[in-house]
Amino acid sequence: MAKAIRPSDKTDPSDKTTVLQGDQGTLEHELQKAKEQEACLIIIRGTPQGHRFFLSKSNMNIGRDPDADISVSDQSISRKHAQIHKKNGKVYITDLGSANGTFINDKKISKDEKTLLSKEDMIKLGNSILKFLPAGQLEILFYGNLGSAAHTDGLTKIYNKSYLLEALDAEFKRARALHTDFSILFFDIDFFKKLNDTCGHDCGDYVLKELARIVKNRFVKPKDIFARYGGEEFVLLLANTSLDMAVTVAEQMRQAIEHHPFMYEGKKLTVTVSVGVACLTTETDSPTTLLKAADKVLYVAKNHGRNQVSHI
Repeated sequence: MAKAIRPSDKTDPSDKTTVLQGDQGTLEHELQKAKEQEACLIIIRGTPQGHRFFLSKSNMNIGRDPDADISVSDQSISRKHAQIHKKNGKVYITDLGSANGTFINDKKISKDEKTLLSKEDMIKLGNSILKFLPAGQLEILFYGNLGSAAHTDGLTKIYNKSYLLEALDAEFKRARALHTDFSILFFDIDFFKKLNDTCGHDCGDYVLKELARIVKNRFVKPKDIFARYGGEEFVLLLANTSLDMAVTVAEQMRQAIEHHPFMYEGKKLTVTVSVGVACLTTETDSPTTLLKAADKVLYVAKNHGRNQVSHI
């Protein structure tokens, strides 16, 4: 039975207003830089993931065509899929009669109808999702270095440790600056070495890939970052997510993995995970501190019997 470990020195949520003490000069500098940025679309899901397209023209076409102003490599996107329009400081999008349609926050827009975009709208084109940020948003800066094919783990096809650390730094800064919640799930597969030794490394690779697929498809929202930290260890960054919400996600994920039918060469495998959950507090002085906190409580879960969720 999974259980949550709750230390007695629980942080008072009201302390969050003091997070920026000593950082005001840095924040003002970042805000000034942000004011100089154009509105942009960021590829949250798709290729090249994390890439920013600055909306520098009055009209910009989006499509699979390499010559499109905003070119997205996705076979489910039409060559000329949609168009961005800028007028009087506002940004609109129009579907150009695409085969699979254009969706704003999961709602399909009508062909040739201009739809006003608002901050953090999620634009779904085929299998890809782009996030809209208006001009001058601080968050635009923090996506600057996140897009690279080299940041994908070759086996599981999710992010690797290099990308994770860059994303962690960006999300940490964003959460501190904007006073928003930010949580981390650090988890690994229980007794994975035994599984490798007993069933072979090909079986181990299957489990890693299948687990990554389950988590990515069921528990990773467009704003989240899911990465393989190394070996059988994984990390999930949850933006705008409180500790209680993160613990709920962690427990749901733990149960989903425990009950999933992992089948390899006709044999059903028993696969479980231990999860450590940490949330940004006033005492968190760096991204590394937050990651280490999640790692520390992961080992609490392992030491208390595995197949459970622990948090601070």
